Amino acid sequence: MNTGSRIRRLIVDLGTAVVHIKQHITQRYLTSFSHRHQPEAAQIPKSIWWGYFPVALVAMMGASISIAAFVQSLNWEKNRAEIAFQETSQDRILFIQREIESYLGIVQDIASFFEASESVNRREFRKFVGPALKNHAGIKALKWVPVVLADKRAAFIKEAQQSFPPFQLITIDLSGKQIESPEHPIYYPVLYIQPYQNNKKAMGLNMGDNPLILALLETAEFTRIRQVSPGISIIDKTGTRTVIAVAVPVFFKNRESEDTPEQPSPRIRGFVIGIFYIGDIVEQALENLRPGGIDLQFYQDHSSGNKQLLYTHLSRLRDDQTINIKNHISEKTYSQPIAVGIQQWEVVCYPATKKFNIETRNSWFILFGGFAFTLLLTIYVSTLVGRAKRVRQEVEKGTSQLQEAVQALNLEVVDRKSAEQKLQSLNETLEQHIARRTAEAERKAQYLEQFAYVTSHDLKSPLRAVSNLAQWIEEDLTDKLDDASKEQFALLRDRVHRMHDLIEGLLKYSRVGKTSDAVTMVDTRELVEEIIDTHSPPKGFTIKIKGKMPTLHVDRLQLGQVFSNLISNSLKHHGGHKGKIRIKCETYADVYQFSVCDNGQGIAPVYHDKVFMMFQILKASDFESSTGIGLALIKKIVEEHGGTIRLESTEGEGACFYFTWPKKHSSE
Repeated sequence: MNTGSRIRRLIVDLGTAVVHIKQHITQRYLTSFSHRHQPEAAQIPKSIWWGYFPVALVAMMGASISIAAFVQSLNWEKNRAEIAFQETSQDRILFIQREIESYLGIVQDIASFFEASESVNRREFRKFVGPALKNHAGIKALKWVPVVLADKRAAFIKEAQQSFPPFQLITIDLSGKQIESPEHPIYYPVLYIQPYQNNKKAMGLNMGDNPLILALLETAEFTRIRQVSPGISIIDKTGTRTVIAVAVPVFFKNRESEDTPEQPSPRIRGFVIGIFYIGDIVEQALENLRPGGIDLQFYQDHSSGNKQLLYTHLSRLRDDQTINIKNHISEKTYSQPIAVGIQQWEVVCYPATKKFNIETRNSWFILFGGFAFTLLLTIYVSTLVGRAKRVRQEVEKGTSQLQEAVQALNLEVVDRKSAEQKLQSLNETLEQHIARRTAEAERKAQYLEQFAYVTSHDLKSPLRAVSNLAQWIEEDLTDKLDDASKEQFALLRDRVHRMHDLIEGLLKYSRVGKTSDAVTMVDTRELVEEIIDTHSPPKGFTIKIKGKMPTLHVDRLQLGQVFSNLISNSLKHHGGHKGKIRIKCETYADVYQFSVCDNGQGIAPVYHDKVFMMFQILKASDFESSTGIGLALIKKIVEEHGGTIRLESTEGEGACFYFTWPKKHSSE
């Protein structure tokens, strides 16, 4: 927590203390009033209260009847809303369960197709699963995984390469890299997979290396029926999603005679595996239904008793589609278990809109109507019973309350003085906290600067070692390297150089506002001309300084770094072989506005804020020296000196960077 946050916290604590003092004064007044009012009430003659007994009886009976009718009406409305909510929830769960069965049936159908044919080639598999892929959006992958014994490995690979030459038996190591599968007694390689383009990396993958899939396949082989895995979280292009794996075993046909009394168990041929997106299955099942205003959550029951959230469906009638339903508080829920193969899911439904709220308008009409009638009747009866006595009692009560209020005000004056003393004490404590937190913030800032310097120094040494080692290897093997290897060595040196620049940029970024060179009078025109000479613009590029440039009393190094990075940015990202860069200064009331403009490829408006963020590069390249820190460093330097920076650009029409610099100590 920084110093500013702690100061705000102390101010909030101070306000809370004031509120507590006011509450204490109010409570003291009410307590005093209650104690002093009770003796007066006790002095009212019993005969007066006895005269009001008919009024109290009428009021109590009328209020009781009205409340009873109101509660009964609310119960009717609540039951109606509950029934409508449950029926709508059951309809959606039924459609979802049917859709899940449809997806599971796809895997069963493919297994039947393999059982009906002794041999299925790659084209036949693709043609057979084509309609299913077209009509079911929730399919991630459909696979044929044969069972290959260790002594059949070489023959199997050779046969698979006849229809798919790049085929290899692979596995994935701990770093996520695909390598040749090691020796195993049994292999479960992916021979066919559709859709291929989205899953081509899985071709030849040994599914037995995944403990979860291996257990699923062994269970399917043992039980000889379809098996469904628990929910599995995967990461794809759209983020983290949950899938289920469905495996159906396929056995070789038993060629023994049916009259044989005891036939041996048929050997396993392979498995048909389907990987399905749970969310897409649910959305496809509900897309043809009219929106019902219900949110659904799907949970996986585990043997340990824990529940895993598989997917959350938000109703299309919900205004906010980004709401976190886990934090949704609702008194109305409906849950129902569904069977997905051998897995047990629980579907929990929540009302997403006011559609299933209790309609209370008629109930409130009954309540207020009954109260109104009771009130009129009570007023009529009370008018007949001792109106004059009641008025006199009210006058006496009012006089007594007024006296007590005056006494309470006197007490409040005393308490307010005490509160002022407490506030003064809190102010002194606040000043002490501010001084202590400020000193602590300065100490932490100095520590962070030392940490950044030491870290950057320790990281540069390994980088230099990697760069030198790559250069030595390339020099030793210069006659043996082909063009691709030379390009890879060049890419390695570029990555090391980029990492070095990234560390330097981070160090410079962390030092902005903490360290500074001597402040001197700087002629900005002379400074810019030196920077232009340093960059040595390529042939075809011209850099001109327009108009008068001021002389400022500033840190020459940091102002030069702003101009240098902007000019370098224009040259590097111009996008053409010829170009013009214009540097100009405009004078305003208390600031100078400098501009660096080019006629390059420009930047789309959607990226104008992004370019000033750390590590943001609009176009990635293998040989790209940009680290994404330059413009962020410029922005920090300018803002540390009290200025602002902005970008004006349209794609294809060049870019202009404008930054302001205060006129303090300037000399025009």
